[in-house]
Amino acid sequence: MPTAVAAQGTRVFDAPDGSYTFSYPLNFALDHEFADGTGDVTGVTASSPTNGDVIVTFLGPRDAGDFKEVSETTRPDITDAFTKAVARLASTTLKSSSMTTMLGRPAVDMIFQNARMPFSKERPQIKRYVFTIASGKAYNFECIYRADKAEQFAPACDLAVSTVRLRDGAAKAKPAAANDGGGAAPPAAGSCTREELNKRSMQVTDITSNMLMKDQSPAMIERLKKAHDAMRAVDERASAAPSAQDCKDIDAIIATLK
Repeated sequence: MPTAVAAQGTRVFDAPDGSYTFSYPLNFALDHEFADGTGDVTGVTASSPTNGDVIVTFLGPRDAGDFKEVSETTRPDITDAFTKAVARLASTTLKSSSMTTMLGRPAVDMIFQNARMPFSKERPQIKRYVFTIASGKAYNFECIYRADKAEQFAPACDLAVSTVRLRDGAAKAKPAAANDGGGAAPPAAGSCTREELNKRSMQVTDITSNMLMKDQSPAMIERLKKAHDAMRAVDERASAAPSAQDCKDIDAIIATLK
C-alpha cells in the first residue's frame, strides 16, 4: 500500500454486485454512471474544477480473447492491443508500459498521454490501464488524472491496484457501465458543454477498448476505426463551442457500438 496514501487514511470500495473490493483515499468520493451523480456506482473520483477529471474504475470480468496469460513475453502484444484501442487519435500517445502485480498475478501497467483539447502536449491528461488475467478472465483498472496532478493522484491508482480483491462469484460480475455500451444521460437542449462532449468521447474510447480486447479481427478493427473517425469529425466540428447536436451525434456513435 502506498505509504503516503495510507498515512492519510483510506476507505474500502465495495462493488455494487459484491464481486470485488479495493481501497481508495479519503479525499475521493463514489463515482456514478451519469454526470449528474445518478445511475450505478462505477468507481471513485476526486474530480473538481480545480483537479479536472480524476477517476479510478475497475473493469471486468470479460473475455480475454487471444490472451491466455500476462507476462513479460505477452506484454508487447497486450500493450499493442490497448494502443490500437486507446490511441486511435494522434493526440493520444503511449508513454510507458511496464510489469506490475494485480490480483496476485502479473499485470501490465500502461500509461497514455492525451493532448487533445482542452489538454495539450505541455499539460496532457493521463489515461492509465493496469491489465491482468485471472481464472481465464480479463480485468483492468482505468485511472484518469492530469499529468501535472500525477504526484497527487497517481498514488490512488497504485493503492487501488495493490488492494483490489475478487470475491466469490466474481466471474458472474457485470462489467462496469462504461464497457456495456451505456452512455451518459442525454443533455438537455443547448446544454452540451465541452466537458460533456469530452466525457462522451472518452466513453467511445472505453467501449471500443473493451470490444477490441474481445475481438481483434480485421472486421472489428475497421468497425472501431469508423467509430473513432466519426467521433473525431464531431470533435473537430464542435471545437470549443459544441452544440446539443454534437452531444447527440456522439451518443449515436455509442449506440452503434452496443
